[in-house]
Amino acid sequence: MSKTELNKSIDLVYTWVDGNDLEYQKLVNKYSEKPLDLNPERYRDLFQLMKYSLRSVEKFASWINHIYIFTCRPQKPDWLNIDHPKISVIHHDEVFEEQDVPTFNYNVIESYIHKIPGLSEDFIYLNDDFLFGSEVFPEDFYTKDGKVLIHGTLFGENLSWRIYNKKNDIVGLGLIEHSPLLIRKEWWQGMQDVRPELIEEIKSHKFREGTDVMTYKLYRWYTLKYQSAHSKAIKLSELLKIHAFHKITNNLRKQQRVFKWLEKKQPKFYCLNDDQGNDPNLNVVEIVQNFLAGYYPEKSEFER
Repeated sequence: MSKTELNKSIDLVYTWVDGNDLEYQKLVNKYSEKPLDLNPERYRDLFQLMKYSLRSVEKFASWINHIYIFTCRPQKPDWLNIDHPKISVIHHDEVFEEQDVPTFNYNVIESYIHKIPGLSEDFIYLNDDFLFGSEVFPEDFYTKDGKVLIHGTLFGENLSWRIYNKKNDIVGLGLIEHSPLLIRKEWWQGMQDVRPELIEEIKSHKFREGTDVMTYKLYRWYTLKYQSAHSKAIKLSELLKIHAFHKITNNLRKQQRVFKWLEKKQPKFYCLNDDQGNDPNLNVVEIVQNFLAGYYPEKSEFER
């Protein structure tokens, strides 16, 4: 697969929600049954991260063909230029089966992303807190002979406990798993066909449950087990050279140190995960906002 072919064929999908929207909050409250359902870290957007993520796409991955923002009706970012020919806002009810609307479970949302109309056969999936920190190329997602590179494993394992185990605990490796996925639509559907009972279980949950299989884990497992001839796990040592995962906590000194490190390292991919609880440290919020504004100072053409 040549670089030219890749440049024409790879789209990008974001999942996003505006947790500050009062109507959305009413909807969440209507369906919520326990305090964890209202965890603000799942919905709030203290930093407008997707705006900066789009700036990072324009700056470091301009070869992306088309960008889809997958969200709850009637939401769309108020800063977004929805008339830009490279951007499409797709609402859940355009894609979901009727009984699954609404949902607040990102595992359910992710299970549908491959059904977005017009989406390229191979596409990159990002959460809105994923950003590019330096130049990224299609070759970061494929081997030289065209195999799909699977980011986010320790040693290329396809063990079933990596996605789900008998104790109902999700085995997590956030440090490396919060990385971009190159998804092949056929494979995304294939993983659901192989383990339909897991998909049906998550669809029965309006909110994320601790027993839910995480689709990004299931995809890695399925691809390395059933598509091993066409995929290859990137070595952990190589991944850590280009990827960083950071939890934004209320520890001011640690955040000052880490964001200086990020500025210096400039990883190809990184994730800024909100872990500030119910009472964010405003000094930390300011550090993150200043970092993003300094790293990506120019408005992208995707902004109004």
